[in-house]
Amino acid sequence: MRPEPDVTIGMPVRNGGQEIRVALDSLLGQSKGDFRLIISDNQSTDDTVAICADYAARDSRVTLVQQPENRGICGNFRYVLMAATTPFFMWACHDDLWAPDFIAANHAQLMAHPQAIASGSKVTMIGPEGSRPSGGTEALRGPATARLVEFFRNPGEASRFYSLYRTAALQRSFPEGIDVFGYDWIVLALTLMEGEYLELPEVLLKRGDHPADHYHRSLVRGQRRRLYRALPHLPMALTLRRLLPPEQWRAVRRLVLRRNMIEALMYARYRFPALSPALRRLAALEKKKNFWPVPPTHGAGA
Repeated sequence: MRPEPDVTIGMPVRNGGQEIRVALDSLLGQSKGDFRLIISDNQSTDDTVAICADYAARDSRVTLVQQPENRGICGNFRYVLMAATTPFFMWACHDDLWAPDFIAANHAQLMAHPQAIASGSKVTMIGPEGSRPSGGTEALRGPATARLVEFFRNPGEASRFYSLYRTAALQRSFPEGIDVFGYDWIVLALTLMEGEYLELPEVLLKRGDHPADHYHRSLVRGQRRRLYRALPHLPMALTLRRLLPPEQWRAVRRLVLRRNMIEALMYARYRFPALSPALRRLAALEKKKNFWPVPPTHGAGA
């Protein structure tokens, strides 16, 4: 008989295809097997529902929820989080793979460090062109303002979003109505007001990688406002300004502006390939000259 679960895994999915079988096998083979797995299918049009229903029928830890309408990516991620009632929670994507000890090792880290609200590992990105280390997994410790500044200096692929969390803190950090490009950065920023992030030194997660222009192609398809196509992170910046305390917003606003400029350059490079050489030179100059100095941080916050 398994012990009462203290971890919930939330898997938001739409059209997971055959990849989801490998992901589910990876999760169900975890050495710490006392968890609940909630799969929220967001109106898939392939065989995702049939595959997940088969797993749910064979393993009592798995629950399949079929959404009656499309919640969007952000809404589906929030749904599985808010459905969790256990002390710990993690998100799982249908095209990722976890080492057998991912949950056990991060659970042990959080149990040993009560001041931390999340623990993750180093991450490898796997794509058509091979594998590479993921940025954005480093530990973020110290006062809240310092944690926020360090995060926005180099968010990378924000792979720390796929850490193991203390559920209550994460639920407090995912408000309704933040369905914008970069919503995951908003959630990460708000969790950093709650506590520290830890990093295990081993690669315990392999994430599916996307082409460099993947998100910008999505913006062209889904964003009606031309301004937000050219400045993809502007809605994110406006949301952070509204949600962060004034002291923390002042500390990171230059870095958030820098991220907006970087994304604008990436979007311009996607839309106008002939400008690529000039844009690369501009990006190198920006990095070298450090146009976005950040004032020193002095502490405040748990």
